[in-house]
Amino acid sequence: MKTPMLAASFAVLTLAVAGPAMADSTKATCGQMAAKVSEALNGADNPEARNEQRAGTTACSVGFYDNGVNHYRKALSLLGK
Repeated sequence: MKTPMLAASFAVLTLAVAGPAMADSTKATCGQMAAKVSEALNGADNPEARNEQRAGTTACSVGFYDNGVNHYRKALSLLGK
């Protein structure tokens, strides 16, 4: 009985320590992609890319960093970058 409890405690501790570190690097990636898209959109008239930028910003702001980065990638792709 002690072994499963110890394993569960270790798993929770590992997630508690590693989780925030992983989120920070993904959050940073979101910020980097946002800057790239903003620069690429400067002066561009591409409503689809702007919609993807907004979707990326929304996703990143609520913590869905992977989803946000995917929207930013799509925006860059629509801009030929």
